[in-house]
Amino acid sequence: MTTAALLALGGTSAAALAQDDPTSTSPVPTETSTPPPSASEAAPPPSNEPASAPPAKQTGVSGVLYADKNRNGQQDPGEAIEGGKVEIFGGSDSSKHETTSAADGKFSFRGLAPGTYHPSYQLADGWVVHRENYLGDPVTVTANETAELTARAERPYSEQLKATAALDRDDYRYPATAKITLTLTNTTDREIKNIQAACDRDVSAEALGRGAGWTTLTSTGVTLAAGQQHTITIDEALPQAAQQQGLVRLGCDFAPQADWNKDGPAAGDQATVSGGTGGYTMVLGEDRNGDLRIDADEAAKNTKVLLLRPQTGEQAAEGTSDGTGKIEFTGLPAGDYRAVLIGSWAFTDPAGATVRITAEGGFSYRFLKHASPANLRVSAKFAKPSYQSHETVHFDLTVTNIGGQTAERVRVPSFWEVRIPNEQFGDFGWNGPGVQIPAGESRTFSFSGKIRSFGNGRLSVHCEIDYLGEPNPTTSYADATADIVQTTGAVEGVVYADKNRNGQQDPGEAAPGTKVELNGGSPDQYLSATTDADGRFSFAGIPTGDYYVSYTLADGWLVRIERGNPQVRVEPEATLQLTARAVRPDSEVLTASVTLDKTDYAVGEEARMTLTVKNRGDRAVEGLQIGCNGNNDPNVLGGGADEVPGWEELSHRGAGMTLAPGETRSVVGVEKVPAAAARYRKVEVFCDLARNIGYNFDGPRVYDWATVPGGTGTVAGPLYYDRNKNFKVDAGEAIANTRIVLRTHRENGANVTETVSDANGNARFEGVPPGSWWAWVDGPWKFEGEYGGRLEVQAGFLSEVGFPVVPGPPPSPDPDPGTGAGEPEGGGGATKALARTGASVLGLGLVAALLVAFGIGARVAGRRRTN
Repeated sequence: MTTAALLALGGTSAAALAQDDPTSTSPVPTETSTPPPSASEAAPPPSNEPASAPPAKQTGVSGVLYADKNRNGQQDPGEAIEGGKVEIFGGSDSSKHETTSAADGKFSFRGLAPGTYHPSYQLADGWVVHRENYLGDPVTVTANETAELTARAERPYSEQLKATAALDRDDYRYPATAKITLTLTNTTDREIKNIQAACDRDVSAEALGRGAGWTTLTSTGVTLAAGQQHTITIDEALPQAAQQQGLVRLGCDFAPQADWNKDGPAAGDQATVSGGTGGYTMVLGEDRNGDLRIDADEAAKNTKVLLLRPQTGEQAAEGTSDGTGKIEFTGLPAGDYRAVLIGSWAFTDPAGATVRITAEGGFSYRFLKHASPANLRVSAKFAKPSYQSHETVHFDLTVTNIGGQTAERVRVPSFWEVRIPNEQFGDFGWNGPGVQIPAGESRTFSFSGKIRSFGNGRLSVHCEIDYLGEPNPTTSYADATADIVQTTGAVEGVVYADKNRNGQQDPGEAAPGTKVELNGGSPDQYLSATTDADGRFSFAGIPTGDYYVSYTLADGWLVRIERGNPQVRVEPEATLQLTARAVRPDSEVLTASVTLDKTDYAVGEEARMTLTVKNRGDRAVEGLQIGCNGNNDPNVLGGGADEVPGWEELSHRGAGMTLAPGETRSVVGVEKVPAAAARYRKVEVFCDLARNIGYNFDGPRVYDWATVPGGTGTVAGPLYYDRNKNFKVDAGEAIANTRIVLRTHRENGANVTETVSDANGNARFEGVPPGSWWAWVDGPWKFEGEYGGRLEVQAGFLSEVGFPVVPGPPPSPDPDPGTGAGEPEGGGGATKALARTGASVLGLGLVAALLVAFGIGARVAGRRRTN
């Protein structure tokens, strides 16, 4: 039922308002008036009798209901609403009354008890009478009076406004702050006032929309002029329940007086939240007797269930039901998962495939029915039987499920023979979440791309499908073939070093001896040539297709990719002409540094990164862009300039920064310290600057870091001598009762922590500071290889590693003198080592010294590592 505001009209009569022709001036009889005499009827003679008392006024409500089609705020001809349902509730007796508007839009309620009433309306065709204040626009009825109302209906706010809402990330690690971006658009030709937000009407504990940043949208509201678009950004901390549920939600609708008017546009988003763990228990069976539970004789025993992460299709857990049909999942990150049955069972209700892991846990009966497993058949066909090698080929892949269950996580690997853009695969790609194909249904996937490889005039595309519980891999495989006619073309060009920087080749600027490399073509080729004394090169009769071109010059000269990418296309029976202008690297004229505003941060704190760039050259540098964290390390800032407020000018999507000769520019980027920084006890910023970043890397590189308080990590694994080289611990290979030390450096490092292997050779280090450490073994043992014995430790994580060693002298004398030597085969360590039990972190004074030596000292050095 739509609730709405009413406009009290004082003493104006309902009948006057109810006219389809409101401009008429003819008097209208009311309950309290007497019609005037007609022109042909004489007035009665005066009487000497005393006048009788006028009839008593009715206690009630009278009104008119109209649709303001032209939106001028008043009733015009043809706007009356007939058949509109009108209800009022209230009065001294808390009664409810209902009526329907007449053809002229009029309605009335008589004989009401005095008091305050709240009206509401149900109208056809989407028309709505909106409420205009937080009280719901009540009407007061007094004894022997008729309250007059006009109800103006208009189109719903969902037709007048547009709204979008987005979170800044698809996943968060609790605690975290979400950046919410809201966009409101007035699609009408009139102003709309007091637009408010009503969020989380279902009152979900994991929902956003309650923070202080929403004050404007929940109180005064926003006013939009005709056609205006307005964007609002709100930062809100994730509620703790989001960690427990593994999910944070945002769901709002927008309208003037949104608490009352619920017909506005809705917008929302959601993201996964890590950091919380939980479990779930399910009992599987048939429920043959229909009592909505699983009895002992109804249990589905030894049934395998997989839990998948819906976003990625990655398997998160696996369980097999016991004799009672029960499976317990524990220690899983909170969130929603999709349950997949492996075998001859299916869920009777598709909703049974959803499992929510929460910190509180959960339980349910999951009712099953017998069904044969999914079984896929695959066919593939090219759009035509023959192509020329430079053409784009098109083919269809049809997958049919002839089994009795839905095929889950159906995916196809990339096709090597044809270059298929990743976006064509979607969820069907090898690294996607996969698709579902119900029993008895087929799905056809269409692909197109350039030929990469073919042989003997034939192109064969191998199509192999992967899905969960695949019973027979050979049946989910198919080939598509087509004849190929080879076409060829040619490439010619010149490379020159633009020594006078005038943008053209002049005498003496040829670049002889330059190596020119081509990669690509159909079929795939690698070709190389060397420029002659005039800087010229040529490739004749090469396969047509797309090629990447690279140039290698002497003395630091380089060919900068000015825009786009370095790919060129060779067409049939044509010669492609290339001119490659070599320049000096930007690192020779640009210097840059980045500095964090603090030496220590807490997780979630804003880090201010001051980037300073100077042009030492005598010409302007245009189009400078930034690229950070190329390895996607979780503790590194600046993952993209588009995501760092303050660095927008350096975004790879824009024109880039321009620096005049001798100019120095500083820009400050702001980004919150990620939760992962606590695992490493360090937050870093590591960026490259270049023109057309991503293809050029000839600019300066900047780096800085700061410490982040965090915990310690654990390292556990066996110490053993792998005699048979099978990469596992066999009988007699474990080395018991032997001391192992973690050190800061392989040869001359200081000791960080130590432990002694137990009787089975297992070693465990607790409370290890995060970082890279080298293992040292007491006795005649050594680690093999350049990186043997090296390990990484992260705070809050257990690193399960092995300590494989071979007989030999240790890499350096024991840094803790007084320790004897162990036996190389099955023996323990020295007598002093045997006296130690478990792991121990060395004295706090030494650890503090290590943190100073490898923390503050390295931090100062880090500030200096700039170009």
